[in-house]
Amino acid sequence: MSGFSGRRAIVTGAAGGIGSAVIAALTNAGVTVAGLDLDTPALSETERSLGIKMHKITVDLSSVDDTRRAVGAACESLGGSADVIVNAAGVYELAPALKVEQSDWDLNQNINLRSSFFVAQTAIACRSDDSVPMSIVNVSSTGALRSGTGDAALSYGASKAGLLGLTISMATEWADRNVRANCVIPGVIDTSMVRIMDDPAAGQAWLDQRVPMKRLGRPEEVAKVVCFLASDDASYVTGASLVVDGGYLCA
Repeated sequence: MSGFSGRRAIVTGAAGGIGSAVIAALTNAGVTVAGLDLDTPALSETERSLGIKMHKITVDLSSVDDTRRAVGAACESLGGSADVIVNAAGVYELAPALKVEQSDWDLNQNINLRSSFFVAQTAIACRSDDSVPMSIVNVSSTGALRSGTGDAALSYGASKAGLLGLTISMATEWADRNVRANCVIPGVIDTSMVRIMDDPAAGQAWLDQRVPMKRLGRPEEVAKVVCFLASDDASYVTGASLVVDGGYLCA
C-alpha cells in the first residue's frame, strides 16, 4: 500500500479486536496513530501487546462533547490534523425487537452511528489545508444487511445500516474538501464481541452451514481492507462498501 509514510491517523475502538489490528497495520506502514477508547487500561495493554507506540486518548463516544474534545486532543497530540480516520468503535447491545428499550437503542445508535459522524466532523474541522488528502473508513457489519443470525440484534443492525448511508453522505458532502469516505462490512470476526464459539461444536456447525469459508475471520484480515481503503492505492474510491465476510452474505 502506498502513501502512508509520515501520515497521521485517528482510530476509535482502539482497544478492540478490529481497532487494534488496524492500529498495528497502520503503525507498521509508518503512520503515527492516536488511539481512542473508553477503556484506559486496555489502551495501554494494546500498546504493550502490539509492541507499538500510539497516542492514547480516553473518550466516552456516547457524549458528543467528549468526542469533540478527544478528537481535538488527538490532533494536538499528533502534531496536526489527521490524514486517516477509522471509526472502528462498536457495541452490540442485544434485545428482542419487542423488548428493546430506549437505553438499548440509544447505546447502539450513539456509539455505532452517531459517534462516527462527530469524530469525522471534528477531524475535518481541525484541517487547515485541504490540499492533503484525507480518508475516512467506517466499520459497519453484515448485520446491516442480513438478520436472522440467532441474535436479538435489531437495534444493532439498524445502527450499522445507518453507517452505510452515512458513509455515502460523507463521500458526497466532503469530496470538495479532498476527503474520501468508505466503509468495510465485516462478517463474523474472531473478536470478544463474537460469542458463537462459546460452544465450539455448535459454533463450528453454524459456520459450516452459514459461512462458505467455514471459519471466523481474523481482525487482521479486516484491517488489511481498511488500510487499502485508507491508502493512496484507493485514491479514486469513495462512497464504497467492501464486504469482508468469508462469503456469509452469499450463502
